Amino acid sequence: ERVKIFRELIKADRLKAGYRPQAGGADAAHGDTFARPVAQVTLRRESVLEDTLTSVLPLGTTARGRILVKFVNAAGQEEAGIDAGGLFKELLSQVTEQGLDPNRGLFQSNATGLIYPSPRAGDTHEGILLLEMIGMMIGKGMYEGILQDINMAPFFAAHVLGTARTIDDIPSLDEDLARSIVQILEYEGDVADLCLDFTCSEEIYGELVTRELVAGGRDVEVTAANKLFYVFSLADYHLNRRIATPMLAFMRGLTKIINQRWLRLFNVTELSLLLSGGESAIDVDDWELHTRYSGGYSSSSATVRNFWRVMRKFTPKQRQDVLKFVTSSPRPPLQGFKHLNPPFVIHKVRCEASMFAYFGATDVRRLPSASTCFNMLKLPNY
Repeated sequence: ERVKIFRELIKADRLKAGYRPQAGGADAAHGDTFARPVAQVTLRRESVLEDTLTSVLPLGTTARGRILVKFVNAAGQEEAGIDAGGLFKELLSQVTEQGLDPNRGLFQSNATGLIYPSPRAGDTHEGILLLEMIGMMIGKGMYEGILQDINMAPFFAAHVLGTARTIDDIPSLDEDLARSIVQILEYEGDVADLCLDFTCSEEIYGELVTRELVAGGRDVEVTAANKLFYVFSLADYHLNRRIATPMLAFMRGLTKIINQRWLRLFNVTELSLLLSGGESAIDVDDWELHTRYSGGYSSSSATVRNFWRVMRKFTPKQRQDVLKFVTSSPRPPLQGFKHLNPPFVIHKVRCEASMFAYFGATDVRRLPSASTCFNMLKLPNY
C-alpha cells in the first residue's frame, strides 16, 4: 500500500509540474513514447558517466520530465533506434553499474558487497559533481518506477531516508570496527589499560592520518566513566562525519528528483525493495501470464511452450540474464509483471529450417535478439 501511495505522490508531483512520464517507466502510457521530451541527450558509449554529467546534471529538477536518449558508438556515429524507454533504461543501468563500481573510487563496498559513498570521493570537485549526478539518476529511476541493480549498505540507506544512524549500524559499515567496539564495551578490566584516547587513525593516500573525535581529543584519555561517549563519538565519526561531504553531494542530486519526505514512508529494508525489487526469484508463472505475443506466435505455439519450459529449468541468475537482455533490467517490477511497461512481448522471427529438425537435424541457426525499447524478445521459430 505504501508503494501505491509513493507512486501517487509522484503522479501528483508530475501533473503539477506539467511533465510526462518517462517512456518505459511504471506510469507511462503508449502515447508517452512520442511525447515531447524536456531534453534530448546524446552520449558517447565510451564516456557515459562524463557525458551524463555534462548533459543531465544541468537539467536540475526538470529531469523529472521525459529525457530522450541517443548513443554514439566508438566510430562517432549516432546509433539507429527510437528511445521508447529502453535506451533510457540502458543509460540508467550503465550509470549505476559504472558509477557504483568500487574500482571507480566514488563508492566502496563492505564485506558483504553492499555499497556506500567513499569518504575520499568528496576530495575533488569532479568527484562531488559525479556523486550528485549519480544521486540524481538514481532518484530519476525511483521517480519513474524503474528497478535498479543497487544494494545499499543499511547505514547508507538510513542516510537516504533521513533517519538517525546508531552504533547498531556499524556492522553494515565495518565488521572489524564493530567487534572492536563490542570488546571495549565488554572489557572487564580498567579501560584506561587499553591506552585509548579520543582519536582514530585512517590511511589517506598512503599516509596514516589521525583525527580527533572531540576538540583536543589527543589529550582526552578513555576511561570507564567516558567510554560510552567515546564509542558514540567513534560511531558518529565513521557513520556521519567521515562521509558528510560525499553524502551531501549524493543527496543534493537525489532530492532534485525525489522529495525526501516521500521516502519516509519506508524503512531501510523497504527502501532496498523499492530500489531493486529485492533478491527474490523471478516468478515464471507471473511472467508467462502477463506476456504478449506477436508476429504469429501465441501462448500455444510450440516454440513459445519450449521457451517457458527452458525458463523454468534455468537458474535464478540465468532468468535474470534473459530478463535484462530484453528489458535492460534483471528484475521485474516490484508489484509483478502486470506493471511492466511496455508489457513483455515474444515476437516471432520467421526462419526456414529443415523439416527433419523435428527429428534432430540442424535447427534454425539464427540467435534471438531483443528490442529493449519495447521489452520485446525476437525469437526465431525453432
